[in-house]
Amino acid sequence: MIVKRLLTILLLLAVVSTASAQYFQYSQYNFTGQRVNPAYVAASDYALANFIYRHQGAGGDINLRSTMASASYPLLSRRDGRRWSGVGVSLLDDRSGGIFSTREASLSYAVNIFLSRYQTLTLGFKGLYQQRKINLDGLFTGSQYVVDRGFDVTRFNGESMQFLQNNFFTFSSGLLWQEVDKNGNRIAYWNVALFDLNKPQDSFSGFESQLNSTFVFGGGLRLYQQDKMSFTPEVLFTRGNAKNVINLGGITGYQLGHAKDPNTRLDFITKYAIGRSGIVGMQFHKENFSVGFSYDFPLIRNNIGNTGAFELGLEIRRLVDPKLKRRNQPRVKTPSAAAKKTPVAQKPAVKAKPVTAAKDSVVTKSKPKPDLKTTLQHKQDSAIAKAEAGNIRHQPLLLEKVVLHFNFEFNSSELDEKSMQYLDDLTAALLDNKKLTINLTGHTDNVGSARFNERLSLYRANAIKDYLVSKGVESTRISTAGKGMSEPLNGNKTAEEMAQNRRVELMILYED
Repeated sequence: MIVKRLLTILLLLAVVSTASAQYFQYSQYNFTGQRVNPAYVAASDYALANFIYRHQGAGGDINLRSTMASASYPLLSRRDGRRWSGVGVSLLDDRSGGIFSTREASLSYAVNIFLSRYQTLTLGFKGLYQQRKINLDGLFTGSQYVVDRGFDVTRFNGESMQFLQNNFFTFSSGLLWQEVDKNGNRIAYWNVALFDLNKPQDSFSGFESQLNSTFVFGGGLRLYQQDKMSFTPEVLFTRGNAKNVINLGGITGYQLGHAKDPNTRLDFITKYAIGRSGIVGMQFHKENFSVGFSYDFPLIRNNIGNTGAFELGLEIRRLVDPKLKRRNQPRVKTPSAAAKKTPVAQKPAVKAKPVTAAKDSVVTKSKPKPDLKTTLQHKQDSAIAKAEAGNIRHQPLLLEKVVLHFNFEFNSSELDEKSMQYLDDLTAALLDNKKLTINLTGHTDNVGSARFNERLSLYRANAIKDYLVSKGVESTRISTAGKGMSEPLNGNKTAEEMAQNRRVELMILYED
C-alpha cells in the first residue's frame, strides 16, 4: 500500500512538473489580452469585461478545464480626452483531471505613449498571486484504519499533504505597439512580454526549485482589405522552460454592417499550433460585445496532451467617453460650405485658384445641381469651341480642376461613403465619353517626414484610381502623382487647415 502511494505521488509530481513548466495560451487569445501582455489593459478606449472557458481532452481520459475572467478600464486625460493609461484585473481557475489545480489573481497597469493619432506604444506591468495544489482526496482517506472496525474518520492517519500545495507572487512586464484605423480596429501590432520576472520558488516537495520566466511575442498585420473582406495573419510565440509553442494563422473578416456600422463583423479563425494542433473558430463582433468559439484538433500527428479542445469566449465593451466616438468619426465639417454637402468639386482657396478652360461649378441651395455627366458635356462643348477658335485643337483641353478632400483622416487613404457616391457619378461620365482622361495628384498635411508624406499622398491618389478602375474605367485613362506636403493650401496651423491639405486634386481632360 505504501509503495503504491509513493508511486502515485511521484507520477503526479512528474505530471505537475511538466505542466507547470509550460505557460499555456488560449486559442482565442484576443479574449485574454492580459495573459498575452499586461500592456493590453491600456490598448482600447473601451472598458472591457472578458470571460473564456476551455475544455480540453487528454490521454488517459483526463479532462482539463480552464476558466478565466478579466476586466480592464482606460484612464483618460482631462485635458484632451486621450487614453493615457489603463488598469486591469484577472482571475483564472485551471483544473487538470480533478487532481491538479491552479488559481490566479492579478492586477495590471499600463501607460501609453502616442506616436501619432492612430499609433501608440504601451508599457505594461503586472503583479500576480498564484496557488497550485494537488488534491489527493480520491486517493487517500485522511483517516486512521482500525483493525476489525475499518476507517475511523475521527482519527487522523498521520499523513500530511501540506507539501502538495504551493503559493507564490510573480511580476511581469510587456511592451505593445499598435496602429488602428479611424474606427478603432487594429491594422498592425506587435508585442513582447516577459512573465515571472522574479522567478519565485516553485516546488511541491520542499526542495529548491525556481519557476522559469516565460517569453511571449505576438504580432499581426492586416494584409488585405477590399470592400467588406479583410485578412490579417497573426503569430504568437511562447517560450518557457526551453520549450517553444508557435501559433501561426490568420483571421478572415467579413463586415456585416453598412459603412456607418463598421464594427459589426464576422471573423473566421484558421491557425496551427506547430507540432500540436489545428485551430478553427468563429467570432461575431458588434459595437458593444463579441462572442466566439473555437475547436482545437490533432493535426499531422497525435498529441496526447490535447486530443481535442473547445473554447467559448465573451467580451462586453462600453466606451468610457461617448465623445470619443464622434471624435474618431470622419470629419465632415470644413470651413467651406461645399464640404458640408458632398466631397465634390470644392473650390480651392482664392490664392490657389487654378486656371481652367471653364468656370468651376458652384453648388447652391436654390437651384438643383445638374449631374456631373451633363456638366462635363457642356464644358467640353465650350472648351472645344474655344480651342478651335484659338487653333489649339490637338492639345488636351482642361475641362475641370477640382479639389477632393474625401474626409481623409491623418495617415489614411480610405474612402468614405460620400466619396464613393461622387466617384460613381464620375465613373458614369467617363464610361459615357471615352475621350475624357483623369489626372490625380495627392497631397498631405505637414505631420511626418517628407518621404512618408510623399508616399501617403500617392496612396491617396491611387485609392481613387483603384476605385474608378474597379467600376470599369480603363487604368490607362488615369494618371496619378503624389506631392506630399510640398504644396499646402494654408499654413497647417490648425486641425481644420490640416484637414484641408489632406486632399486629392483632380483634373478632367478632353483629348480629341
